Amino acid sequence: MKRTTLRGASVFLLLLRAPSATSSGPRRFCSSPNPHSHDPNRILSYVRKNCRAGGGGAGGFTSVGDALCCFGKMMKVDPPPSSARDFSLLLGAVVRMKQYSTAIRLIEQLHSLGMEDDVALLTIWMNCFCRLKRVDLGLSVLGRILKLGFPIDVVPFNTLIDGLFIEGKADQALRFLDDMGRKGPEPNERTYAIITKGLCRAGNNRLAIELLRDWEERSSSIDFFTYGIVIDSLCKEGLITEALRLHGSMSRKGIKPNVVTYTSLIHGLCNVGQLEDALELLKEMTSRGIEPDVFTYSSLVHCLCNLGQWKDAMVLLEKMMKAGIEPNVVTYNSVIQGVCNSGQLKETRRMLSHMVQSRVMPHAQTFTILVDAHCKEGMLAEAEAIVDQMIQLGQVPSSFIYNTLMNGYCLQNRMNDAMGVLNLMVERGCPPDVVSYNTLINGYCKVKRVDKSKMLFQEMLERGLIP
Repeated sequence: MKRTTLRGASVFLLLLRAPSATSSGPRRFCSSPNPHSHDPNRILSYVRKNCRAGGGGAGGFTSVGDALCCFGKMMKVDPPPSSARDFSLLLGAVVRMKQYSTAIRLIEQLHSLGMEDDVALLTIWMNCFCRLKRVDLGLSVLGRILKLGFPIDVVPFNTLIDGLFIEGKADQALRFLDDMGRKGPEPNERTYAIITKGLCRAGNNRLAIELLRDWEERSSSIDFFTYGIVIDSLCKEGLITEALRLHGSMSRKGIKPNVVTYTSLIHGLCNVGQLEDALELLKEMTSRGIEPDVFTYSSLVHCLCNLGQWKDAMVLLEKMMKAGIEPNVVTYNSVIQGVCNSGQLKETRRMLSHMVQSRVMPHAQTFTILVDAHCKEGMLAEAEAIVDQMIQLGQVPSSFIYNTLMNGYCLQNRMNDAMGVLNLMVERGCPPDVVSYNTLINGYCKVKRVDKSKMLFQEMLERGLIP
């Protein structure tokens, strides 16, 4: 096959200034306990199977150690693998575990042993450098690809553009895109997605929209994912009108939004209190055969509870469960907070029991909401019981929870019980903070126990706490 090179593109002048990606000496790796020993075919079959198992993530490998054991076995087979293809599969699994430095060392070991490069291996190497914010070394790998005369496509360029955004160099990334369009391979859907994502993460939504409009006019290939990135960013910034306008534009072009895009819009509308519009979007997405997920429902439940419509939130909760979508801890927390705000504390305890029965483990935030609400209502025995249940479920109460309970006792002038909470904090390894002491000092002053207040003040100073 004829190998092509790119010449004359001004961006490649950067290669002249880029440091070389040199190789280091070989490293030792563990030996796999795999009984296949050194049978080359069985080892390679095992590696291929595990690299492809399970779709995303690390495939069939449970840890980077498993992958390293396989690498060690592959290095010892006789004859050794004749190409980098199988090593590239294994290295891809290591990269998906975000072990970029490890992958670089493995590639350097292959080079030290004379393994011939291929584009896949070099692109993985480049990606690792970019993820570690060393685009300069990534550029040197691109120079190596060009020097070896490999056919080159858009993937290495996408990798470098992504790396420049990771380094916070948006201007350089956009210049790279311009040079790429003039002298290199044509940008593809992935390129546009990387650019929009990078700009949105940098808070430059306006430029992302401008570029999107420009790409539309040039009939560039833009998919729902690219639109979704910008829509999500606009919603997070509260720019709902612009997000809805972009949603309409993609629909007119026949690009069907997915559940993520709809959820972003619904979440954005809920955040600004536009519940009716959010519910209309829910109807629209279901009419188009797009099923809401737990995040879609959670946004709506949270909005209903914020608006004081906790009963409607409960109805929606039942609806999502009937649809086979299990609420998560965020969904339950929203409902519990809404019910607490309405003063229906008995209902919150029922919700907590339902969570546990549904095997949704309450978080510290769940218990914080409950303890705070019960203390505000003066239901201190119930609040203590909730703290006990929290501990039984393996959760560690925070200083905020103890301070809330302490304050509840102080409000009822039950200072012995309040001091008991302080002692309990110390026993359980939760150091009292300034709020703890301020609460007790104020409580003792109210019951005219100034002597006790002074003693606590001195104790606070001895602990190194500044009033």
